[in-house]
Amino acid sequence: MTFSLFKDKRKLFPFLWFFTPLLAGFLKWRLGEVNNYNIFIGVYHHLVAGINLYDFYPQEYFDSNHYGPLFSLIIMPFTFIPKGFGIPLWNCLQAFALYKALTLLPIKPAYQWILLAICLVDLNTAAHSAQVNATVVAFIIFSWHFVKKDQVIWATLFVMLGAFVKLYGIVGLAFWVFSESKIKYIAYCFLWAIVLFVLPMAISSPSFVVQSYFDWFNSLVHKNIQNQGVANGMGTSMQDVSLMGLVRRVGGFPQLSNLFFIIPGFILQILPLLRFKQYKNLLFQLRFLASLSIFVVIFSSSSESPTFIIAVTGVAIWFITQDFPIQKWVWILLINVTLVTSLTATDVFPDWLRMKIILYSIKAFPCCLVWFACVYQLLFDETSEIKTLWINQD
Repeated sequence: MTFSLFKDKRKLFPFLWFFTPLLAGFLKWRLGEVNNYNIFIGVYHHLVAGINLYDFYPQEYFDSNHYGPLFSLIIMPFTFIPKGFGIPLWNCLQAFALYKALTLLPIKPAYQWILLAICLVDLNTAAHSAQVNATVVAFIIFSWHFVKKDQVIWATLFVMLGAFVKLYGIVGLAFWVFSESKIKYIAYCFLWAIVLFVLPMAISSPSFVVQSYFDWFNSLVHKNIQNQGVANGMGTSMQDVSLMGLVRRVGGFPQLSNLFFIIPGFILQILPLLRFKQYKNLLFQLRFLASLSIFVVIFSSSSESPTFIIAVTGVAIWFITQDFPIQKWVWILLINVTLVTSLTATDVFPDWLRMKIILYSIKAFPCCLVWFACVYQLLFDETSEIKTLWINQD
């Protein structure tokens, strides 16, 4: 039975998908490296106590919280569980969210292991930091899936959940253009925004929750300045692993504004939406989902190694949309993502080289190449025929 598990990829990768985050959580607890988890449970305790969610609490953890007040309700059940159980369980919850999202994609069951294999290393990287990024990208996929099913009540819920937890999920609003019920979509967005804004008031005072949203905004502005290296110094931050960080750090332009990248990047990202006749094309929608997942990482100064599960999930989705047999240039891009983006967070690379690749944002470069390739295909690919064996057209 054990032999068949490791022989059959359809069983092996789902097994590894849950085992590695579970093991990572247990090891981090044993080593006492639970800072991020302490920040998470602190969101709940501080909201209940009515003290600033975004202040520094050196006796509890280093760094500070950057998640929205709604996150307090998500983490609340884990505050009652011992960390030795809570951290592995938390990691498994993140893994389950993304696993469920990936299995909802129109990929034939026999080939779903391909997606899992591409994303596995980055899932493990996120798990070692107990990060929520796997759930964030799951929410983005859910929001597309339910738009495709014309279930806008669920589509908008996941968009707003992503936005109120870590902002990244707000990009799911772009799937509005694919909706058959556009007015209803807008209405439900407002409804869920109100509900999720008010919900934390169930465990705290309304005035404190409102103030917390202002504090959250200020903390994100301050964090953006730090991530760019303006406050911390050039090449010393483990964040801003992005296209902007790459140019700033390798090119030697530390004061270069994000806007020089974000504005043209945003224009390129939405430009394919002018191809109205492609809206019902499954390949077009999947590639747009892929490009959006990559975009939100490579154009964010908050991106760090654990964030790249979002971008690499986009790379995996892009890869399975390619014509079969896969062309050599596609393989080259995927291999570069695997080596330079995914494996640089592991011990495959020596410490000195790994740190250089991260500190100079080189880690983001392969995902940037895939994003440009994906946008190019969105803009110029004319075929609507699905030539890959992997996609389920039913």
